[in-house]
Order: sequence, then structure tokens, then C-alpha cells
Amino acid sequence: MKFFGAVAVLVAGTGAWASDAGLTSKSVVTVCLNPGGNAAIVNQGRVAAAQIFKQAGIRLAWRDDERSCISARNGIVVTLSRATPEGRLPGALAYARLFEGTHIVLFYDRILKSLTLPEVPTLLGYVLAHEIAHLLQGVDGHSASGIMKAHWDSRDYADMQRGRLSFTEDDILLIHSGLDRSSRPAPAE
Repeated sequence: MKFFGAVAVLVAGTGAWASDAGLTSKSVVTVCLNPGGNAAIVNQGRVAAAQIFKQAGIRLAWRDDERSCISARNGIVVTLSRATPEGRLPGALAYARLFEGTHIVLFYDRILKSLTLPEVPTLLGYVLAHEIAHLLQGVDGHSASGIMKAHWDSRDYADMQRGRLSFTEDDILLIHSGLDRSSRPAPAE
């Protein structure tokens, strides 16, 4: 229950934070994700991902309409897979099309089966953060610890639920370096 209270506070605070004047256009990343019929869980996951990136000095500007990212070529498009074939990347919860640079496929059905329902939004947020970071960094490497670890263990899952799993300093440097190299324009607000 503590998590849901924290999410409510995060949702309430997101609007105020979105207007922070200290962020540059390079510090804002547009992410398009149509939650479909799963809006409650997906929106909580988006809030969790936004909070994770806020700690790295980046604001995620969420859009429900994927066309706003595709047509403007200025964002990341996340597609939810609700019926992932068992043989498709076994054990993976998502993947980023790194060399294409703008698409993520989230195995939503696998995330739902991974943990108990109250824990799913947090896991969803961390999976989104991990894959978005891959695209922003422009590398498919992983870290020895933290969000960018290749395979999370039970301690990592527990740290997620406590809000203690974070990007390493090296991961944050790679993200910002990727944003500096990127020609990704700021979203129209």
C-alpha cells in the first residue's frame, strides 16, 4: 500500500516538475506509449520511469499517441506485446531496437506474470527505464549493477520496490553523452 501512496504523490508532483526551467531541450525526451486498456498499470509504470530519469536530470515527456513520435521523428515509441510467443527472446521482459534508435517492444504479458499485481507498475517502470536508457546511450552493453544490469536478481527486485535501484554514475554519463550526440529535438509543449 505504501507504493500506491507514493505513486499518487508522484503523479500529483509530476505537473509541477514538468515546468522546471532548469532543464535544457537535451534534457527532455519524448516517449510515446499507448496504454490501451491497461491505463492504470501503464500510467503508474510511466510515473515510476519518469521518477527514475528525474534522478538523472532528464524529464520524460509522455504521449499516448504513437503518431506524435513517428511523424515528428523526435521520440521513442514503445509498443506493448500482450501475447509474446514463448520462444521470442526467452526470459526477456522487453527489448530496444538499438540500431534503429526509436522503438522499444515491451513484453507486457511477461511483466504481468513476473510479480504480484501491486509490484507490476514498479517493475514496468524499471523495464521502461532500462530500455529507454539503451536507446539514449546508443550502446547495448550492460552494467555490473543497478538499472542497466543485464539480469536482475531477487535483491534488485526488492530494491526496485523500495525505490533504491538506480543508474550508476557511468550509466548517467553515457545517457547524457548519447543525448549530446543526438539530434533529437525537444518536444512541442
